[in-house]
Amino acid sequence: MRLRPVDALWIGALLSAACDAPRSAPAADEATAPAAHQDEKADRTGVEDRPDVVLAKHEEPKAEPACGPGMKLVICGTLSTLERGKDVEVAAFCLDEVEISVAAWRDCETSGACPRLSARTDWGSASEDDVVSRFCNGGLSGVDDHPANCVSLNEAAAYCERLGKRLPNGDEWEWAARGGPNVKATPWGSPVATDQICWGKPKKRAGTCPLRSHALDQTPDGVRDLGGSVSEWVTPPSRNGKATGARWLYGASWYATDDGYARAALGGVQTLARRAEAIGFRCA
Repeated sequence: MRLRPVDALWIGALLSAACDAPRSAPAADEATAPAAHQDEKADRTGVEDRPDVVLAKHEEPKAEPACGPGMKLVICGTLSTLERGKDVEVAAFCLDEVEISVAAWRDCETSGACPRLSARTDWGSASEDDVVSRFCNGGLSGVDDHPANCVSLNEAAAYCERLGKRLPNGDEWEWAARGGPNVKATPWGSPVATDQICWGKPKKRAGTCPLRSHALDQTPDGVRDLGGSVSEWVTPPSRNGKATGARWLYGASWYATDDGYARAALGGVQTLARRAEAIGFRCA
């Protein structure tokens, strides 16, 4: 087994990644194999036929997944959850490069597989919904290249499932946003957000931003827009504990002004909102 250990220090926390790398195919001519391999083979000669000897099974490491179009590979490793609980082993996975766009959702609508993109939020307060529903992209034109927002968690999960995908869990989302073993404070690297992402600083915004419109909001793996525009639905992280009825989301949005929301290691937040102007999603 070959390991890829990477240790780095980030704000006093140690994040390490150690996981199996896929192995190359064996050489056609075994005579050219490394000496260590030849010695191993020699040691086993004739042993297979001896009933008194039990050979240990050799397990090949799991290969990294092959990612489909529009997805990026995020390699495996160990996510340090800081003060939030035990470290988490994250397997290699594929993640959409960008959030699901309004155009992609409307294509799904046209096919009859998706409901109409909502033009209204559901915060559980009619007065609140009356104020913020104007930011739902489902009720706007000219936003095809923006992320689909005001989508419920169940609708997001169903959308991914139709494509043979799923929502990422919170640990995977955080691992990707922190650059995997690269250990970034934020998806773009620096600990403080200014205009690298689509959020409420240094100026207030009137809604979401077009996908890929902030070139610096990109992880080393090539995943875009994890820092801003919309927070994203996920399935619960490993520390979820007892169900509370709240739903998990990660990342800052166009509305956020608190630096904490832009930190990749914030660890997500929970909301009672069913649909929100500041929440979208992507698939894994």
